[in-house]
Amino acid sequence: MLRAENSVDGTVELETETPIINKKETKTALKIEHAVILAAGNGERFQEKGVKLPKVLLKVGGLRLLERAVLALNQVGVKHFYIVVGAYREQIVGVMSKIDRLKDLDVNFVECANYNEGNGVSFGAGASQVTEPFFLTMSDHIFSIPTLNNFVADVTKHPNLPALACDANLPEVFDMDDATKVVSKNGKIHEIGKELPKYDLVDMGLFYFPKSYGQKIAKKVDNGAKSVSDIIGQLIAETGVRTAVVEEALWQDVDNPSMKKEAEKRLVQTLIKKTDGWVSKNINRHFSTRTSLFLAKFNTSPNAVTTFVFFFTLYGAYLVASGEYMKIAIGALIFQIASILDGCDGELARLMYKGSKFGAWFDTITDNIRYIAFFAALGIAGYVNTGSDIYYYATMIVTVGGLYTAFIMGRYVWNQGGPLTNLEVTKKVDEQVKADSNIFNKLVGKLRGIEKQDVSALMLFVLCIIGLYQVMFWIAFVGVIIAAITITKSVSKG
Repeated sequence: MLRAENSVDGTVELETETPIINKKETKTALKIEHAVILAAGNGERFQEKGVKLPKVLLKVGGLRLLERAVLALNQVGVKHFYIVVGAYREQIVGVMSKIDRLKDLDVNFVECANYNEGNGVSFGAGASQVTEPFFLTMSDHIFSIPTLNNFVADVTKHPNLPALACDANLPEVFDMDDATKVVSKNGKIHEIGKELPKYDLVDMGLFYFPKSYGQKIAKKVDNGAKSVSDIIGQLIAETGVRTAVVEEALWQDVDNPSMKKEAEKRLVQTLIKKTDGWVSKNINRHFSTRTSLFLAKFNTSPNAVTTFVFFFTLYGAYLVASGEYMKIAIGALIFQIASILDGCDGELARLMYKGSKFGAWFDTITDNIRYIAFFAALGIAGYVNTGSDIYYYATMIVTVGGLYTAFIMGRYVWNQGGPLTNLEVTKKVDEQVKADSNIFNKLVGKLRGIEKQDVSALMLFVLCIIGLYQVMFWIAFVGVIIAAITITKSVSKG
């Protein structure tokens, strides 16, 4: 539900029925389910389809800044949002109310009539609505989900003190001149400001406040505090404000076009997994992340990408099955391109917070079937060119074994009850292979590298181009048998 409230009398001025994005919550002893987001100032306006919009409605990575702030916090367990609006209230409420993904979330628009007196006044208007522990952030800041999770984990250890998320990796801070610097002492803020000559941390624009602090902050505003800095300064003098240093923090505020560009660059960094192999990291991701960023501008569904990659691969397999060298080469090129694009569905899901149980299952099933279809096409090509029955029977084994593996993996992913990728299932297989000490598993462990999809796709492309597609078929034949055995054993133990 989206609601707009007046901070003075609390009357509801606008109500729009709007789907929960993701019910997954951060499982911690401390539940932080409330957030105040400041969006009241006279920020920059930009042109979109001939209409000038406030900066908080600027699209970064396919989502409007304010929309991204809400969705990101929702990913770590926040359910109730208090968005303070002022200068562009009508436009912000109007645009945000039309975003289907925000429907059924408890999003409250709190009007602050005196927003021009200082951002502390806006903060007080939002904080006055909250009695439970809450976050405070600005609508023009982006954070990666691991960064938010790390901050939640930190404040959970000290739930009774307010805290500021801080970045200690100073060389990585973009536009240090504009950043708010922090001097820490004994784990708390000693000094804070933009003009500090010496400092050890940088303010990331994300605060935590314990239960009952909402009313304390509202009182400070009533007593004359005009800026967030004024309020924080008073809290520093009273109880102290912790400096929660977030490890490997990935964040960015967006104040101008160069910062927008940097924000999207950093969002792309979140799409690259630490578990990526050499091929994915150095070749595939270079192209897929840029493609995903482009597709995000059109609100492309991850499942639409999965579907396209599936049928694109089937077309390549159709060409390969002819047995003609040129068609085999073109089909292999199609398969390699599809392998690169295959990363886009997961990247879009992470970039736009669109991960789903069905999407994970659909990706797992189609990924496995398209590989099996292509391997079978190689076998058919071998049969067409040699007439040998061994290719006929081997192709049947590849098809049956591959479909069986696809079924096992698909069932496992579905039964997990949440988004789970092929990569995560493969990781489980690897762990089981390492745990088992028999000779077969030791041999399989040494071969696991070439079974990875990015490696096998590149190897297939190279071998087909140089005319050794039959070699690739027999490698795939052995790989399918190994996969069927190891995945069945590993998944059954999970």
